[in-house]
Amino acid sequence: MAPIEEVVNLSRLQFAATAMYHFLFVPLTIGLAWMMVIMEAIYVRTDNEVYRDMTQFWGKLFGINFAMGVTTGITLEFQF
Repeated sequence: MAPIEEVVNLSRLQFAATAMYHFLFVPLTIGLAWMMVIMEAIYVRTDNEVYRDMTQFWGKLFGINFAMGVTTGITLEFQF
């Protein structure tokens, strides 16, 4: 295999790995957002503190997940 073909194949592998991680984070972030909206709405209607605590817990994970999605998305832009 010629050196340039090896570089191209390794670049494709790197892009595929980054895209895999990105496509894991995006749907999870969207799902967490809807889940948090529902929990917050239940908290507002029932005034049950458990739902507020659940929203705060999942909000931290949502923030981390969102940041990872942004990071992998920006990386994908520069790899393409």
